[in-house]
Parts: sequence; structure tokens; C-alpha cells
Amino acid sequence: MFNGPEYPFLPLTNPTILRDVSSFGDGYDQHELFSKGLAQYQARSFRSQSSTSSNKRINPRWNEKSGQQHPTVLKNATLFDGDTISTDAVDIVFEKGLIKSVSRSADNNPIPSDALVYNVNGRFVTPGLVDVHSHHLELPFSSVSATADVNEKPLLGPITPFVRAIDGFKPYDPAIKIIASGGVTSSLNLPGSGNIIGGQGYLVKNLPHPGENGEPVVEELLLEHGIPEAARQRYLKMACGENPKHLYGHTRLGNVWLLRQHLEKARKLKVQQEAWCGHAQQVDRESWFGPRRVERFVAEQGELPQDLELEATVALLRGEFNVNIHCYEPEDFERMLDVLHEFGVHPQAFHHALEAWQVPEFLKNITIATFAENSLFKHEAYGASLRGPKVLEDHGVRVVLKSDHTGEGNNAKYLAYQAAVSHSFGLSELKALQSVTSVAAQSIQQDHRIGFVRPGYDADIVAWDSHPLQVAATTVQVFVDGREVLDSKDSLKQLETRPDVTDLAAPQPRANIGLEKRQHVCKGATEASKIIIRGISKVLLENTTLAGSAIGAGDDMTMVVSNDEISCLGVQCTSAQDEEDSFTISLRKGYITPGLVAFGNNIGILDISSEPSTGDGSPGRKANALNPLKDLHFAKYGAHFGGRGFGRARVGGVTKAITAPIFAGGALQGVSAGLRTGENATVLRGGIWKDEVALHFVLGQEAKGDDTPTISSGVERLRQVLEAGQASKDEAFSVYVRAANGSLPVVVYAVNEDDISQVVLLKREFPPVNFVIFGGHAAPLVAKELAEAKIPVILSGNRGAPDKWEKKSVFAGPPLSPSPAQALLDAGVLVALAVRGDSKVHGLAQEAQWAAKFAGLGEKDAIKLVSTNFDDILRLKARGEHATDIDEQQVRKRYEGDFVVWDGNPLRGEGSVVLTVQDDGKIGDCWPDFEGAVL
Repeated sequence: MFNGPEYPFLPLTNPTILRDVSSFGDGYDQHELFSKGLAQYQARSFRSQSSTSSNKRINPRWNEKSGQQHPTVLKNATLFDGDTISTDAVDIVFEKGLIKSVSRSADNNPIPSDALVYNVNGRFVTPGLVDVHSHHLELPFSSVSATADVNEKPLLGPITPFVRAIDGFKPYDPAIKIIASGGVTSSLNLPGSGNIIGGQGYLVKNLPHPGENGEPVVEELLLEHGIPEAARQRYLKMACGENPKHLYGHTRLGNVWLLRQHLEKARKLKVQQEAWCGHAQQVDRESWFGPRRVERFVAEQGELPQDLELEATVALLRGEFNVNIHCYEPEDFERMLDVLHEFGVHPQAFHHALEAWQVPEFLKNITIATFAENSLFKHEAYGASLRGPKVLEDHGVRVVLKSDHTGEGNNAKYLAYQAAVSHSFGLSELKALQSVTSVAAQSIQQDHRIGFVRPGYDADIVAWDSHPLQVAATTVQVFVDGREVLDSKDSLKQLETRPDVTDLAAPQPRANIGLEKRQHVCKGATEASKIIIRGISKVLLENTTLAGSAIGAGDDMTMVVSNDEISCLGVQCTSAQDEEDSFTISLRKGYITPGLVAFGNNIGILDISSEPSTGDGSPGRKANALNPLKDLHFAKYGAHFGGRGFGRARVGGVTKAITAPIFAGGALQGVSAGLRTGENATVLRGGIWKDEVALHFVLGQEAKGDDTPTISSGVERLRQVLEAGQASKDEAFSVYVRAANGSLPVVVYAVNEDDISQVVLLKREFPPVNFVIFGGHAAPLVAKELAEAKIPVILSGNRGAPDKWEKKSVFAGPPLSPSPAQALLDAGVLVALAVRGDSKVHGLAQEAQWAAKFAGLGEKDAIKLVSTNFDDILRLKARGEHATDIDEQQVRKRYEGDFVVWDGNPLRGEGSVVLTVQDDGKIGDCWPDFEGAVL
């Protein structure tokens, strides 16, 4: 027996997890059982990764059959290598999936004779982007319920460390190539956040059909394919806060107890394993005394204590996992750290973490993997700030930007744009670029392979058409393990041309000012009888010839506003004398634009989409469109002001919002209202500028409801409404009468080309009706017919995705397809742009730039997409007649429309709103982006 002091008996408190070795037959080798247990424990103890890279290493993913076949050279690149931006042009050589050299182009170093050589003509080259939080493969495009494998719920309970994301991967997912086309070459795919411990994540390379023979093979998607499984880095997803709370009906109190209970159970097993292994090692060292010692040990103690359900959690306690925690609020950070530290665990990163900016000093030794703008959608995301990443940077916190890719709303293809948004709001150029490359790679402990362009690193490289932080920056070519992802013919055409020098510069972060200065500016602007605005470089107002070639882009213009109207605008206004009761504002490359319009969001009708108590409410799916007295609802009666969506709108120069009643299913949505976004707007103080803007219907999958259980019944109901409007004299049907005679526009939300085609057919049957398509993702497929029918499109899918079955034909966008806006505009369709989600309305001007770049629009036509085009589409009150008798220095004194004064170019993301002036001449807002403001 081993009960003596030499071999103390092991206090195994959970004997059910031991195998009864006495049940094994005589042929079972107890030595094998002993050796196996000892080897298993030691393998876990020594799991590690090399943290260095070398020219001598090989890319374990490379193979002779489908791997990179020829050396490749990118010549004359402007390189961001993961740390800094090169001051000289460089040549990058990579072979067999590995970067071999990075040298100055001027050195003319020899290159392999069989190399493919690309002259990138000074274009930006970066490491492949690294996304540390994605759900593609688990939720593939175009999704149906049968393919959704993100959250394991609820049968296995809220703690599921034993489930693995890889078991739900769909390697055929079209999103792989779409994501790669945005420059994202590596993604950490995690389980969802429904559970306290959600399960194990896996790191993949976004290389379509990665198998040796071009098959969609899961194993060969893995970044660590070719590395023994025992040596691979492990990843664990955890979550706190609202998601697990709501899914299982627990409180935060209960969730923390369940986590502690589970960790304690695993801790006890870990202690048993360590005790077993300690004594087994002693027996192993002394086995020369005779084999009977091993046999006696196994007979007494059994095999290594194990529990498959607890294996991952024990590994967590041993430090084998890179831990990533979905968590938003400071109190949840604190409690999660307290619990994990109780058990000796420290997480690598908090994900989402939208309120981390409030406690940066508390989080200095943890990476914050966050969103640039996505927020406001639930209570724990309501305290976000657009300047959050900047605050974290200022305090030395590691910042990573990630997608949380599930579909169009957080499409990983646009990860670089998240970095651009955070840079616009103050994150430095280098930190913004690092947040999606090197720092991201460090966070997932792969910075010895990816995240840098250096010799010895994987050849994951991206060439861009412009600086990656520019709005609408697009990849020219993407290499994964040295293999081209994009069609080489298209990319070669772009590489042959030299980029404009302005394309190589990062945009300037938008200015913000201190509170004291803001108070001075705003007080002066609101109290002075005359405002003099100097430093204007561009005027994009629709009804002035001044903003053209007569003045020129570089001239320093001045605007004078007096008696609630523009009294002078031009270069000669600089001679105007500052009067005693005047106030002067000086701009840096100032812009004057029309007030922007936010369409189709929840602004003013619902503050937090996941909290019904923060909004007007919804009739649900039961509305009967043919009973308008009961079921036709008006946004004007439910409008509430002061929500944070209004603040995001003001930051983006949005002076007006057009909001429909809350939609929750069914074909009929209701009648929208026009709301002012000004800080002082209320129901009684001009907050509602138009009571009834349009009648809103929905067609497609979302229209299914109790009254319209099918798509076809939704079309039928819309047709019946118009027929009733034509025939009825009943006052209850007055809205339908106006819809049928064309005096009230009919906005139809539809994303599928066949559903949009039904609207074209209805237009032919009811010619007076002013139909408007909203959404319009697949509208480019019927663009010619829409143009012929004179049906305009309010496009919310210009950066759409084929994420749902009804959207499977939607354009993925450049570089894989034409831009949807471009296709519509080329066909002659009148287009305006919208974004879905209140948190993104600050970026409407940048959305206009996305469309303008590929449609070849100038700045004036670009800004119309998010402003004055709505006047024509929705038959709104004109913002002023086109001037005919204007000279070069003066516009009409009665410009009838909101306008915005910007410090910087809003289309490039550089512009800060200085003033908004309403169509009545009153100041609407003043410097909404100031130090200390929660944006």
C-alpha cells in the first residue's frame, strides 16, 4: 500500500470520475494506463507557442499542391509593417507562404528569376487585418435556421466550456471571400455570448476553398493547420451582463454564483490531477525498484482523474486558454475580474466593452476589443462614446477593433473602416492601424506569425487603393499565405495606375474643443445679431452657383449671417467690417452643406431597441391594414426627444430625422413624421417639422404577420389599401386616399429583387402613387425597370451583404462587385442613402463618400445623397429656389433650408459640426463634439 509517509494516500473526493481498473481484463497493461495518464498531464502542462519569428521557419499551412507556387515581389510599396509607416518605398518578397525580405526599393536588391513582380506604384501595403471576434462559418451567408450554430442554448445550460465553435463551421461560407476582400486575412471565430462560458474558439485564415485539392475543408481553414494539436493555442469565450442574464432568466447574482460553483468544481479536479501526477512522477522515477510499484500505484489510485465535461475548465485554471470575455459595463468588468482572480485566472481581453472608456486605469493590463461606433442597441451599450478608443489610448490601454461578424450590420469586410471611424474621433493613425493588425495579433498570442510584414511572418499581405484609414479605402489585392484572393486581372489593372498623392495621406482627426471654448462660441453665435464665419473652402448648398469653378476649392470664403439669413457668402465678404454686435468664427478648411437627413431609424420613437419601455411601443404582428381606424399608427403621436440617437445625429450634421412607427412584423408600419434633431427641440418647440411624411409598408420575410402570414398576402394587402384609397370617401381612409392620389408618398421597405419588382407592377397599375423603395439591397438587379417607372430608392444597402436567404443575390460591393449605388445611379434612378441603426447616423456624410467614390460623383452631388435628394424623393418643402440672378460673391438672402457649418471636410470624416442653422434662421446646434461630451 502507498499509505506510508513515502507515498501518502491521495484524497480523491470524487471517485466516480476514476475508472475501476479491476474491471479490465488480464490483458490490460497497467503500465500503459499509468504512462498514458502521466503523458496526458505533462502534455497539458507544456502546451506553449513559439513567440518569435525567423527566416528559417516555414509556414505550416503551405503545401506543394495548392500553396503559393512562385515567389512574389511587391515593388515600390508604402508600407505599414505593423509598427510604423515606411518613409521610403520598399520591396516585399514572399515565397511558399512566408515573407522572405523587406528592403528599400532604392537598394535594387536581386529578386528570384521566377518571381511574379507587381509594381504597386507607391500604394499602401499593410499586414493582413486580424479580426479577434467573428461568427462567420458558424452563421454562414445566406443564413437559414438550419445552418445557425453560434450559441448552444438552452438545453446544456449557461456554462458550456466543453462545446467547440469548430464543430459548427461551414467551410463553404461565401462570407470567407467577402471578408477577405476587405483585407481581413485572419479571424478568431468564437461561440456566441448567450452563455456564461460559451465554449472554445478557433483561429482561421480567410482563404476560400483551402483544401489541398480546392475542397472546403475545416481543418485546412485553421491558422494552426500543420501544427500538432497539442501545441496549438486554445481560446475560450465567456460572457457577462445582459445576454446570459436574459437567456436563462437569472440575475447577475445568480450568474456569478453559477460561475464560481463551476470553477470550484474544476479546481477540485485540478488538485486531484496534480496530486495524482506528483505521486505518479515519483513512482516513475523510482520504477527501477521494480514494475510492481507501478502496478500497485494504479491498483490503489486508479488512472489520472478526468472528466470530459470539466477538461476545458481545468485547462483554463492551468492557464492554457487565451480568454476573451463579452462584457460591456464597468461593474461587470469588476465582478468578472474578481471571480476569475479568485481562481487564479486573468483574461486576455474584454470584448465589446463599450463603457471601458469610463474606467481606463482599472483596465490597463487587459486588451479592450471594442466597436468604433456600433452601440445604443441595448442598455449596456448605451454608455458608449465615439471617442472611447481615443480615451483608452490616452491612458495606455491596448485597443483592438473587431467586427463581431454575424451579417450586414457588423460585416467583417469593413473592419478597416472601424479603424477609420476611431481615427476620425481621435485615435492616432498608428494606433488605429495597429488596432486591426499587430495589437490584434498580440491579443490572440499570434504576433509571431501574423499582424506584421516582416521576414519570417506568414505572407498575409494587403495592397490598398488609398490609405487604409480613408473613407471607402478598398483592397487592390489580398494575399493569404502568399496566395492571391482577388481576381488578378482586375487587380493588375489598378496596380498599373499611380495613385493620387492625396490618396496616400491619412484623414485628419476631426477637431473638438474644450467646454469653455464651446460655451464662448455658442454664446456668441446665439446672441450676436451678425455671425461672420471665415475660412470656408467649399460651399455645397444646392441652390448656389457659388460652390463651383467661379470661386475655386482653395479660396478663403466668408459667410455672414444676419437677421436670421445669409446676407453674404464669398471671397469679397472678407471686407465686411466686424460690427459691435457681431461674432466671428474661424474655420480650418470649412465646409457649408445642407442639413443632412436620417431616414428610417428609431430616432425619436425608441431609444434602446432591446428595451420596449424606452420607446413608443408596437402593435406587434397583428395589425390589419384594412382597419386603419384601429391599426394605422402615426409616429407624430409617439415622438419623444432627448435620446442618445439625437446626439449621434447632431455630431454627424443631421438636422432632420424621418421616423416611422416602431416595426415588429406585418405589412403595415404606419405614417412617419419629420423630427428636428436640435438639442432644444421638443414636441411643443418645433420638434416636429412635418406631421406626416409618408405611408410605410414592408414587403418580404419581415412582413409576415398575423394579418399577412405570407409574402404574397403582404403584396395583396398593399394593393387592397390603394384600391380602398381610390374608392373610399370615408374619413378613416383619408391617409390611403392621399397615398392613392400621390399626395402622400408610399415608402415600401423591400430588399429582394422580386419583392421590389412587385412594387414596379403596382406602379403600372396605380400610376398616380408616388412609390419609394427603402432598403433596396437588390434594387440594382431591376435598376432599369425602377428608372423607367420613376420609382426612387432610399438605399440602406449600399454596403450591404448577402447575409439572409432573401438577400442572397445582393451585391457584395467593391472589389468583388459594383457598388449598388453606382448601379442605380448609372441606370438613372433617383437615390438617397440611409443607414440602419441609430448609432451610425453620425456617419451619413461618409456613407455618401462611399457611394460617390465608385459612382464618380463630385462632393456636391455626394452630399445630396444624404440631404436634398430626400426633398425630391418624398415631395418635401423645397429648400429654396435655384438662383438665377446671383453673382459670384452673394447668394439669395432667403436660402430656405437647414445648413451646416463644418470645420473640415465631412465627406472624408474630418469635419466637426460648428453650427447648424435651421430653415427658420435659428441656430439649431453648436459644436456638439466637445471635450467631455459622450458622443
